[in-house]
Amino acid sequence: MRKIVIFLVVAMLLPTAAYAAFDPPPGGWAYIYTGDAAVAGTAPTTSLDGTWDHDNDSDQWDGTIIGAGRPGGASIVTVGDLSYLRLQDTGDPRDYGMGDPGSNRKLYFAHPVTEADLLAGGDGVTLSFRARVPDGAEVPIDFLHPNGGGGIVPYPAAGDGYGVHNEGKGSFGVRDADYGLISFSLATADDENADLNTWTGNRSGLIMNALAGSAVADEVDAASNHGTPNILPLDVTQWHEFWVMIEVDATATGTHKVSVWVDGDSTPRPPDGVFLVTAGIGDDYSGVYDYLAMGMGHTNMSGALDVDFFAYTAEAIPVPEPVTVTLLGLGGLGLLRLRRRQ
Repeated sequence: MRKIVIFLVVAMLLPTAAYAAFDPPPGGWAYIYTGDAAVAGTAPTTSLDGTWDHDNDSDQWDGTIIGAGRPGGASIVTVGDLSYLRLQDTGDPRDYGMGDPGSNRKLYFAHPVTEADLLAGGDGVTLSFRARVPDGAEVPIDFLHPNGGGGIVPYPAAGDGYGVHNEGKGSFGVRDADYGLISFSLATADDENADLNTWTGNRSGLIMNALAGSAVADEVDAASNHGTPNILPLDVTQWHEFWVMIEVDATATGTHKVSVWVDGDSTPRPPDGVFLVTAGIGDDYSGVYDYLAMGMGHTNMSGALDVDFFAYTAEAIPVPEPVTVTLLGLGGLGLLRLRRRQ
């Protein structure tokens, strides 16, 4: 009987989309977006949960949810007790008679941060996010409007990922006004974007800035001949929780070293959990402030993304002890903690 009880405890503690795979860092996160607000603010830093800005050159959101207004947009999806943000960029609706402003041909948000030199040689930065690419069975989802006006097509059954683009912009990023931009996106195999397929080798996974030297550069994107690709292979249509520690590259091969833990791992995900990257020069705010970035800001690409949460702290912190281990050590189902926002 005791063996059965232990098995049930372990099974209930396994990470799922309803629980966090990692504990927060000591002292908590400096900021966390909890994926349950998609306000279209009309003033700077009043969008999503009221702290994000989408008034920039990489955004044309019309302020509507997916399925209303122009194709694509930003919606809050609720399934049971889980609510999350869904972003969809369907391509370029301008080629189908839906012009700017508000064509939804790109969606990109910035959250200002107050700490200086996030990517400098000091403390570094840690990001954490849980995300996935919705597959073709998900609703709401809009048909694609591919760049060039060749014809509207259904959203792909295997999902539609996104690349790092435009000098280091991606779905989750951190920009230091003095030290560049490092971003992360979820790429699907056989993506709609041919350049992305070439860069990833038709693999699905978490991608980030290429390795393109030890100085901040422009050619760091998921595009042909842009540096050495960096990809952690994964099925991105499943929920994954990422813990990303960014430090200056002490070897001066790239600008930074990135360590990635996934889904409660106690060590960086083998065999490719540590990467050398080059920060990009992309910046939508002309060095006015440092910021977190989230979205899909490329006109020619299409993609969709589900975001359960996105958090940061201005230190390079290795992953804390996984939630499952902590709870088993304390003993008892009653200590199973709820989602962060609860």
